Amino acid sequence: MTKIGLLGAGMIANIHGEAIVATESEIIAVYDPQEKIRNAFSKKWNCDSCSGVNALLDRSDIEAVVVATPNDQHASLAIAAMRAGKDVLLEKPMAMSLAQCDEVIQVQSETGQVLQLGFVCRFSPAALVVKQMIDGGKLGAIRHARATLLRQRGIPGLGGWFTTKEMSGGGCLIDIGVHLIDLLSHLTSAADPLRVLGNCSQTFSMSTYGYDEMWSTPKPKGVFDVEDGVVASTTFSNGITNQIDVSWATHLPVSYIRDGISIEGDKGAVWFDIWGDSIAYGESVDGKPVETKVKVDVVIDEAWSDAFQGEHRAFAEGIAKRAVTSCAGTSEEGRKVQTIVEAIYKSDEIQREVQLS
Repeated sequence: MTKIGLLGAGMIANIHGEAIVATESEIIAVYDPQEKIRNAFSKKWNCDSCSGVNALLDRSDIEAVVVATPNDQHASLAIAAMRAGKDVLLEKPMAMSLAQCDEVIQVQSETGQVLQLGFVCRFSPAALVVKQMIDGGKLGAIRHARATLLRQRGIPGLGGWFTTKEMSGGGCLIDIGVHLIDLLSHLTSAADPLRVLGNCSQTFSMSTYGYDEMWSTPKPKGVFDVEDGVVASTTFSNGITNQIDVSWATHLPVSYIRDGISIEGDKGAVWFDIWGDSIAYGESVDGKPVETKVKVDVVIDEAWSDAFQGEHRAFAEGIAKRAVTSCAGTSEEGRKVQTIVEAIYKSDEIQREVQLS
């Protein structure tokens, strides 16, 4: 049983709380600067409420920490936790810049602590099956992968920290795009990124966006200085290309929004919904296309919680073995994602492809 402290007590922290309890680890304490939120979390999960970061990190009964705060605090809190002798499950993104990523990696090397990145989509039941298919040779040599994730009305907490670049580092690319960048790279075993082409857009504004439902209440007088849509392509040194199409909000009718991932190899291809219960597998038999439905052992409504539980089982295993497991995200992979993210923003700024090496 892993004894865990939470830094952050918001929505994502509560999802981690559910996974921690479900995987038979224990929540010892929580810290959040908002006392009301912190105390509500403490009451819900029957854990101590700490008055500060150090008050939590100094506790000898906590062996690991989940960092689930606004993005601008990720790197500094991960570093503080590792220097305090705690293993860390760090929510994405890893940091606000490559320089911060390098600092985190340096401290991890110095302390020897386990640092796992919160790339939870790797643990979706469908993604786990697809990874087995690819590694087993069902698709042959991978050529190309595409991922689409569109929300009709899904800007989280419009006007709050999610839409304030100084605190978040970016918009939908940072919030949900990083999941797709990492998942495609993980599934296809993409090597180092060579070239990146990206386009970012802000279709909506504080006055034109009709709030539906999302993580938190909008703040009409807040800041919205980040993108709500991104299209990007990355070419890797082993010849694989990955494309993403991501948005927080779109004018498209819901019935025409079909999120999913397709991966093409020289022997076969797959299409799947990250949170779905089946995979479409296509191949050629005697020169003719053949489609097979591969069933995923999951209840659709439980795929999200299954993934978080898988992430926490991997974290516990990594702590026991003193190394991040093969399915989980490492600090180096977190840095790789940050490299691509920064290149996408740069490409959008200069309106041309960015050469990385």
